[in-house]
Amino acid sequence: MQLNLSFSPSSFEVAILIAALIAIIALLWLYRFFPVHLIYRSKVGFESMLDAVNEPLAVISNNHTVRRVNKAYTDMTGRSYKTCINAKCYKLLRNLASPCPDCRLGEALERSETMEIDVSPHPSGVGSVTITFSTYAMPIKGNGAEICVIEHIRDITALERLKSDLERRNKFLATLTGKLRAAQRSIKAELWVANQIQLGLLPPKPPQLDKMRIDMAYKPVADVGGDLYDFIQMEDGRVGVFIGDASGHGLASALIGTLSKMSLYNHSRSWLPTSDLLTRMNKDLKAHIHTSHYLTGFWCVFDFEHNKLTYSRAGHPAQIVLRKDGTMYTLSGNGIFLGITEDAAFDQKEFFFEQGDRFFWFTDGIYDVFKESEDGDNEKKEFLGYDKFAELVKLTVNLPFNAVISALKKSLSGFNPKDDFTIIIAEIGNAKES
Repeated sequence: MQLNLSFSPSSFEVAILIAALIAIIALLWLYRFFPVHLIYRSKVGFESMLDAVNEPLAVISNNHTVRRVNKAYTDMTGRSYKTCINAKCYKLLRNLASPCPDCRLGEALERSETMEIDVSPHPSGVGSVTITFSTYAMPIKGNGAEICVIEHIRDITALERLKSDLERRNKFLATLTGKLRAAQRSIKAELWVANQIQLGLLPPKPPQLDKMRIDMAYKPVADVGGDLYDFIQMEDGRVGVFIGDASGHGLASALIGTLSKMSLYNHSRSWLPTSDLLTRMNKDLKAHIHTSHYLTGFWCVFDFEHNKLTYSRAGHPAQIVLRKDGTMYTLSGNGIFLGITEDAAFDQKEFFFEQGDRFFWFTDGIYDVFKESEDGDNEKKEFLGYDKFAELVKLTVNLPFNAVISALKKSLSGFNPKDDFTIIIAEIGNAKES
């Protein structure tokens, strides 16, 4: 016995099968040209990307129609997402009836380049923003794309305020700098006048004497200095030499030096013991100087009749005498700075000189100098000091008189001065034999 398992579909079933096949083919054809789920995924992915940026972004077509926005954009405009889509960007941002005057959207599309508005009014009406337009091909149905721009808005209100504040401050500083420069020019002009007045009070050159020749050098570290020197020839043939150093340097020291010069001139017109002259100068300075400034001084008088030097010292470095055989003497003595106390007392001493003796008068600025160490270590700076300077003086014993100051300057050329300095040298000639 055989079983017949053949199946013979009815005409209806065949029609349904054919219709199903046609539907499947149609869906496959539609999916090929309209992949709906991919378009949806692309749309959702792009919008998620926009929302990830915390600054306002919008996709805008060439006719200023908004296609996409992120959350920051809706927050800035105060409108919902639905309201923003398909609205005109200029209407959304600034409630205008036509594109913004500074808009560069069309320029970005035309050139296919990124365009930027450096500073634009903030949509809120307070502050500023910068807007960047970047071209973007937005996918549309089918395989096509719409060329749009992505508008990126950055709030630069704080930066603009900072810029404005900096500009205001720079303007103020420029004005202040101009005033300071004008003041500096005025001060420089006044210092030049002060320098000329001071130089007028100092002997421009040493006196020409029969029994002694003199050479000197004077170097202020500022426009005006506090060093003071003078040569006074007396009627009886005696010659006085004064050297002084006002504390500090600059204009204040120069004023102290000028006052001291007037006092010296007033009290040296008639013979006085050297100690008495310093006493009188001290009283003048104490009466007129009401600051902590003071003057060191050394005053001496040459008596060529008796080959005798009489001198007094007021806190000044001990001056040096160098004999032809190299023997060195220091001219020291007790005496406080001038202008410190009213009852100051000063020793008066004598020194008998010989033919060929050389006298060295100087201020401490000539030896209070230093030389930088090779490795720049301040603790290794080489300071000259009084004793080493005295050794340099002694080395000049065999030099011609007119070469002594040049030799000392050369020896000191590697040192940096901190203060004014003055050096005066004198050589005794035609001294009487004792």
